[in-house]
Amino acid sequence: MQYMSKLLELLVSLSVAGSTAVACILLLRLISPGVFPSKWRYAIGKMAIGLYLLPVALVMQWPLPFFIPKQTTTVPIPELPSSVHEIQPGLSTVAIPELNLSADVALVFLSIWGTGVFAFAIWQVYCYRRFIKKLQQTRSPVPENSEAAKQLTMMKEVLGMQGNVRLAHSSAVRSPILVGLWRPTIYLPMENLANVDITMVIHHELIHLKRKDLWVKAITLAASALHWFNPLVYILRKDIHTWSELSCDEEVVKEMSYTERKRYGETLLNVMTGSRGMPARFFASLSSEGKQLKRRLTLMLNVKKLKKHTIIMSAAAVIAVGIIGTSTAAWAAKITPKVNTDTNQTIEGTGDSIRYDGVQFLKYSALTPDEQKFVTEKGIGGLYALEGHERLMHFTELTPDEQRQLTKEDGYYSPESIARIKESSVTITHQEDPSIPLGTSMTIRSVTPEERAVFKKREEEARAGDQ
Repeated sequence: MQYMSKLLELLVSLSVAGSTAVACILLLRLISPGVFPSKWRYAIGKMAIGLYLLPVALVMQWPLPFFIPKQTTTVPIPELPSSVHEIQPGLSTVAIPELNLSADVALVFLSIWGTGVFAFAIWQVYCYRRFIKKLQQTRSPVPENSEAAKQLTMMKEVLGMQGNVRLAHSSAVRSPILVGLWRPTIYLPMENLANVDITMVIHHELIHLKRKDLWVKAITLAASALHWFNPLVYILRKDIHTWSELSCDEEVVKEMSYTERKRYGETLLNVMTGSRGMPARFFASLSSEGKQLKRRLTLMLNVKKLKKHTIIMSAAAVIAVGIIGTSTAAWAAKITPKVNTDTNQTIEGTGDSIRYDGVQFLKYSALTPDEQKFVTEKGIGGLYALEGHERLMHFTELTPDEQRQLTKEDGYYSPESIARIKESSVTITHQEDPSIPLGTSMTIRSVTPEERAVFKKREEEARAGDQ
C-alpha cells in the first residue's frame, strides 16, 4: 500500500508545480507582448511542461523553510495512532491532525486517474494515426529539380542542418505544415502557392524542426495525458502552440530588412486559413487566423535586437517561475493526504468509550477518580521527549496547549494500560538520580513481551517502507 501514498504525493506535487507555472503565464498576459521576447515566453511554457512531468520539487525542497513554519512535537507512543493517547510516565503524546485517506478511497481515486490517462492516450494515438493516414493517402512527391527542393537544400546549408527532410504535396492541406518526429516531412498544398514565398516557407518550417518544436508538442500531449483532470494543462497546450509560432517568426525575421518582413507578412496572410480544422497538436504550421495572425504580424514587424535589461528581466522571470513552481510543489507534497494502510486496527464507537484493536479506551472524564489522579499526577511529574530538543522537557516548560493535552486529556485512555503501568513502574527522583531536575521525577517500567513484539513489528514495517 506504500506505493499508493508515493504515487498520490507525486501526482499532486507535479500537478501543483505545473499549475503554478501556468498561473504565472496567465499573469504575464497582463503585460504587453512586446515587453518580453516571444522565445522567453515560449521558454516559460516549456518550463511549465517540465514541472508537470519531472518531480523536481521532491528533490529541491530547500525553499520549504520560507513557506512552512517549524513544528515542535512530542515523540508518539508506537502502540497507538495519533487519535488515541495512552499516558505513560516519561513518554507522552500530543495529537497533531493529519490528513489520511483510506486505502479503498485511494485505490478508487488512482483507478479513475489511470483510466483517464489510458483513455486520453488511446484517443490521441487514434487521432494521430487517422491524420497521418489522410496525409499519406493524398500525398504526391515533389520533383527534385523543383524550386521548393532547391530552396530546401539551400536553407539546410544556411541553418547548418544535416538530417534528412522530405518534401511532399498533399491535397489534404491548404498551408505548408511540418509533420513527423523521426522522419520529418514538409507538406505543401497542391494549390495556392503562387503568392507564397517558398523560401520563407521552407525557412519557417526548418526553424521549427531545428528547435525540436514537434517534440515539445509531443511532450505537452504526454503532460496532458497525465494531468487530464487539470484544466490548466489545456490552457498550456494552447499557449505552447501560440508562442511556438510567434517565437519561430521572431527567429526567422531577426536578420531581415523591413521590406523582407513585409513580404514575410504577406506570406502569412496568403496562408492564413490553411490549417483551420486540422489537429495543430500534431504539426507545426505557418498559417494563423484572427487575433493571433494580427499579433504575429505586429510582433514580427517590430522585432528588435535584445537589450541587456530585456535579457535580464526575461531571465529573472523564468527563474522566478521555476522557483515558485518547485516551492509550491514541495509544499503540496507535504500536505498530501497519506494513505492509511493499517486495515486491521480500526477505531469503533463514539462518545466516552471507544475500542481500538480490541482494547477499550475511555475519555478522561469517564475514568475513575484514582485513574484520573494517576493520569494527572504522572503527567505533571513526568519528563517529555520533544522533537528539536536534545534534553527531556519538564511539564512546566511545555506550551499551555501541550499541558492541557497531558492533564485534562482530549484523547482516550486504556484503564487496562494504566493499571499495568502502575504495577510495573518505578519512580526515580532527584535524590536517587542527580541528573533529574529538582521537584521532578521520572517513572520507568519494564517493557512487556507483548509490547516488545509490537515495537519490533513496527520497526520492521518502518524499514520496509523506507526501502
